[in-house]
Amino acid sequence: MQNQGAKGYQETLLVDTLDRMRRNPEGRKVVHLHLSQLMAQNRTSVRIKIVTRMFRTLESGRQVQLFDMTNGDLVMIISGGAQRDVNNIIHRIRKLFDGDPATLDNADGTDRFATWFDLSLDSSMAIQNAQHMRREAQEGRAEENAALIPGLTPASLDAVQKKVAFANIVPFIRDQVALRVSPATKEASVEFYEFFLSVGDLQRAAAPDINFLADRWLFQDLSRTMDMRMLETVTRSPHARGTPRISLNLNLETILTPAFQAFLEHLEEGQKVIVEVQAVDLLTNYEMYLDVRNAVNSMGHAILIDGLSTTTLEMLDVAAMKPDYAKISWAPELLDLMDSPTNKSAAFFVQEIGPEKVVLSRCDSSSALSWGIRTGITLFQGHFLDAFKSKTRRPSGGRAGA
Repeated sequence: MQNQGAKGYQETLLVDTLDRMRRNPEGRKVVHLHLSQLMAQNRTSVRIKIVTRMFRTLESGRQVQLFDMTNGDLVMIISGGAQRDVNNIIHRIRKLFDGDPATLDNADGTDRFATWFDLSLDSSMAIQNAQHMRREAQEGRAEENAALIPGLTPASLDAVQKKVAFANIVPFIRDQVALRVSPATKEASVEFYEFFLSVGDLQRAAAPDINFLADRWLFQDLSRTMDMRMLETVTRSPHARGTPRISLNLNLETILTPAFQAFLEHLEEGQKVIVEVQAVDLLTNYEMYLDVRNAVNSMGHAILIDGLSTTTLEMLDVAAMKPDYAKISWAPELLDLMDSPTNKSAAFFVQEIGPEKVVLSRCDSSSALSWGIRTGITLFQGHFLDAFKSKTRRPSGGRAGA
């Protein structure tokens, strides 16, 4: 047996436990809290102990098994009966660290703070994640990774913007399909292709020693430069040709610039654009959102509100904003979402927005797809849809409404 003081002991224990659970995974989930990514002032031993203690009460009766990772992260294996309690505690922890970049979503919409695995569906992925942490701990890299890469500063922002402005960004452009799935036949058709810039890959190429996402407001300045590069590049991409609808995630300000108008002029005949705007930006720029929505719609294109989560669904009246699409990020918390003042569930919000308008993104399991279909959603994005994508031809050109 490995000594408890040995490097990677907790990680090895986690790997072994998950491996044993392969035979009986039903109802169990794993959540990985990336506490090591918190800012230094939040990543104190006192605060980490407070967070861990919040879950200790659930350890009795083996409802939750806690594993303290070498890098300061926390991993839990959760039984079905404890999932609601764990979700509630994670929500409180996000409030405790409110404003820390680690609690915000990544630019691509993925949750930076909590990664969930359903052992009935994702046991191999959960084990791979644990094995990766074990390797880092045994090789002594976990402590290094716990220290955040320095973030953007006003001084470094200018230099990084210049690099991005002149860099060849073609290798960093990705596209992801959004599919409309028929509830009756389970057949899928392409609704649109989303084009986005891989921030992580661009960062590693342009400034590997700087964390672009550490400061949300400085990153937003940088993202405007990224917007301009995307508008210049996407229309020349072979993947964008012959696609009736393409979507781009842009800042509100970008949509009102001459660069966006020039981008529209280079579209193929009949090609439509879906402009994705972030829900968090609407909280501070609602009047600009209305101007953007009206301008986009008047030109025959569509607007999509992106980045909707259990928190933003409760904060924003999305239905009143009248988007053409609304993108909700899948998370197990959606199953338990209940806005206590109004007694509204996630399914209620979907019906209020219009289920035909809702895109369920980050679908990484059949449970996400099943929940969406039960709720009336027919539009999906995510890795689980790759199987559908392989059976669905990229559409040919031609007129199509947005």
